[in-house]
Amino acid sequence: MLVGDIISKKLIKLTITDDVGKAFELMRVNRIRHIPVLSDGKLMGIITNTDLRQVLKPSKSKGSEQPAYFISKLSTVEEIMTSDPLTVTLQTDVEEAARLLQEHKIGGLPVLEDGKLVGMITETDILTVFIEIMGLIKYSSRVDVILGTHPDAFQDVSKVIIRNGAEIISVGMSPHTEKEDRVYYFRLDTDDVRLVAKAIEDSGYEVVSVVDG
Repeated sequence: MLVGDIISKKLIKLTITDDVGKAFELMRVNRIRHIPVLSDGKLMGIITNTDLRQVLKPSKSKGSEQPAYFISKLSTVEEIMTSDPLTVTLQTDVEEAARLLQEHKIGGLPVLEDGKLVGMITETDILTVFIEIMGLIKYSSRVDVILGTHPDAFQDVSKVIIRNGAEIISVGMSPHTEKEDRVYYFRLDTDDVRLVAKAIEDSGYEVVSVVDG
């Protein structure tokens, strides 16, 4: 999966001349933690909620609609942003983007295409994709099967599942090194996982567990 498949089409950005207050308000209203900063359309940096915390202090005014006020004399985002941030492209693998986030301990990466900013990808975007891939975000059931050593076993069981009206959401496997003992976890979208499990057993494969969604 590529970064271009999952980035948000809604792009919120700032310019180097925007004040810190505008950055704070954009993050608060849109519930985001990273905003790219541009100058004449060119990416110059990125400002994060961590950057803002360095210049904010909780307000002591009772009943104030403003949750914080600025204690620094800094006036523009350029003065506190991270310059020359790491970037990815629309063609970057999501796995590579996740590695960069983890390795550099950052929460978001600007996405460029032909040198132009086209979006942001964040750790939340990647976590959402991971959850969807694992089938945890939607209703699903699971059937665990030992496929054995037959080279066509996986294809055979997959056909049995589809033939019985189920959709395969994801497949995992146990870490057993011996193929004859390896368990495959089929996460399915089906109203009757036990019917599917019986069909798999009738095809000659060992079902070791069935989990209703």
